[in-house]
Amino acid sequence: MTFNSLALKIASRCNLNCSYCFMYNLGDTTYKKQPKFMSAEIVNHVIEKTKNYIKKYNKKEFSFIFHGGEPLLASKQFYIDFVTKVNELKKELPNVSFFFDVQTNGVLLDKKWIALFKSLEIAPSISVDGTKKAHDMFRVDHKGNGSYDKVFKSAQLLKEEMDYADIACVINTNESPEEIYTSFKKMNASYVNFLIPDYTHDNFPFDKNKTTMADWLIALFDIWIRDANRFKIPLFLGLLNSLMRITEDAKNESTVLVIETNGEIEAIDSLKACGHGFTKTGLNITSNNLEDIQNTSLGNLYFNDLNSKLCNQCLQCPLNEICKGGRLVHRHRKSNGFNNPSVYCNDLIKLIAHIQNFFISCYPELHEKENIEAINPKEIMEYLSNISKEIESPFKKELESFLQEETVLV
Repeated sequence: MTFNSLALKIASRCNLNCSYCFMYNLGDTTYKKQPKFMSAEIVNHVIEKTKNYIKKYNKKEFSFIFHGGEPLLASKQFYIDFVTKVNELKKELPNVSFFFDVQTNGVLLDKKWIALFKSLEIAPSISVDGTKKAHDMFRVDHKGNGSYDKVFKSAQLLKEEMDYADIACVINTNESPEEIYTSFKKMNASYVNFLIPDYTHDNFPFDKNKTTMADWLIALFDIWIRDANRFKIPLFLGLLNSLMRITEDAKNESTVLVIETNGEIEAIDSLKACGHGFTKTGLNITSNNLEDIQNTSLGNLYFNDLNSKLCNQCLQCPLNEICKGGRLVHRHRKSNGFNNPSVYCNDLIKLIAHIQNFFISCYPELHEKENIEAINPKEIMEYLSNISKEIESPFKKELESFLQEETVLV
C-alpha cells in the first residue's frame, strides 16, 4: 500500500461557500448525511486502525491532515485530544515519526489558534486565491461576501508567528499571473501550491483545442524563475525534478486516504467532482481496516499503480513518465470512466515542453554532449491526435469499471 497520510474530515460544514468546491458545489450532496463534526469514538477507531496499518506495512512516517469543510469549526479541545492520543501511540511505535497538518480557509485563524498549533506541532496551510479580486470572485461566505481581507491578515499573522506562510491557490486564468504572483510576494508567502481546477470531461469549461491553462502557467513560470527571492511552487519543482529524473518523498495525491466525519473510508475527495456518491466505498473505520480500500475498484486503481494504468493515448505518449497521465479526476467521463487522457492534456504537454526548453537553454551542453532534444509540443500533439482509436488500452476494462453513482466493490 502506498498511502502514508490520512486526510481527516473533522468538520463536514464550512463557513465559506466557494463556487468551485468539490465538497459542496460540484454535484455531490452526500455531505448532508454526514455528522457536522468527527466524534471521539471515530477518532479512537482512527488511532487504533492507523496503529495496525503502520505495524502491518512497517511505515516509518505517517501524517494526519486535518481537513473539512473548515477544520477550524471544530473545537480547540479536539486537536489537543487527538494529538495527545497520537503521542500515546508513540510509546508503542517509538521508531515512527508522526506529522500533523491542517488546511484552513484562514477566516477563523488568529493568535490563539496559531499558539495552539505551535504547541501541538501542527503545520497550518491557508487557501488563498491570489489577489483580492480573484479570491473574492469565488471564495465567498454564505451571504455572498468576499473573504480576502480576513484571509490576508491571517496569512501575514501566520508568517509573523510561525515564520512561514504556506498557501494553496486554485488557479483563476481570468486573472494576471503577474498580479497573482505579486500578491503572494506582498503576503510574504513561503510556499504556494497552485492547484489546477478539478474539472472532468463532462464539465470542462475551456476549449480543449486551446491551451488556456498552459499559457497562464507558462507566464507564471517565467515570472517565478526570474525571481531570485522566489517562494516555492511545488507544481514547477515537481516537473523540474521529473525532467531531471529526481524523485522526492513529498506527498502526492495517491498517498492520502480520506476519513469522513462519520468514519467512512474513501480515496481522495477531489473525485467527488465525478458525481454524486462517486467516492463512497461502503467501508467505515469502525468495522474496516485502512488497507481494505484496496478491495474496492476505485481504491485498487487509486492506490495500486495509478500512474501506469492509463488510456492508450497516454500509454503511447512520450511524456507520460513526466505528467503520469495527469490527475485522476481530470481523466473522468461518465460514459467510459477513466479511460481518457486528462482534460488538460495539451496544457500539460505545452507546459512540460516550455520548462524543459528553458532548462536546456540554461545548460546547452545537455543538447550538445548528451544529445537531449528540446521537446516540440506541436509534434507530440499531432502524433497523439493520429493514434488509432481502435487500439485499446490493456487497462480498458478496469478504467471503465466505474459507475457515476457508486464505487463497486471487487
